Amino acid sequence: MDTQFETEQTQPIPSPQEMLSRLNQVNPKYFDVKAIEDQLKGNKIWIYVLTLPVSAVLLAVFTLLGTFMFNQPIISFLITAALLFWIGKMFDNQQHRYKYAARQEVINRIAEIEQNFGLIPHFKNFLPSKYRHMWQSVRKGNYTYIEQYVQALVLLQHKLEPEKFIRIWHLTYPDIDSENEEQAEYL
Repeated sequence: MDTQFETEQTQPIPSPQEMLSRLNQVNPKYFDVKAIEDQLKGNKIWIYVLTLPVSAVLLAVFTLLGTFMFNQPIISFLITAALLFWIGKMFDNQQHRYKYAARQEVINRIAEIEQNFGLIPHFKNFLPSKYRHMWQSVRKGNYTYIEQYVQALVLLQHKLEPEKFIRIWHLTYPDIDSENEEQAEYL
């Protein structure tokens, strides 16, 4: 059975105003994979910026050295290129680790926001159909649709009409609406 569905059944249902405030409190920049990747690289970011220029200079220098020392420009070029290719693959693998770690961090952040009562799946009626797989996956606890999640978040923050959402919320959870009516009667 769906774990988030079970969680929703045990937790009190928030008001539509609480859901709207939760939606508006989320900063889309909080999910920027590139910024998190740069943050993870820290002081090592200069290595990735200089990799290509340094490789080109090393290729030219070692090819010229091989040409002058052994009179074999093609062989020295091939050996240098193979060595630089191998070193480049090591840097590339390291860069993939940073990208993976940044992506995992964003997935953890989405999970943190969606863990309690959920957020985006409750706004599914206001999202275009192209986001269907994303909100279904989020509801099941799969947070890999990072780009679509951020797009949906921005779309909802800018285009959502709160009155319509409140009306749909009260239709979805009539218990909340009846509690508000009872409280209004006592006032």
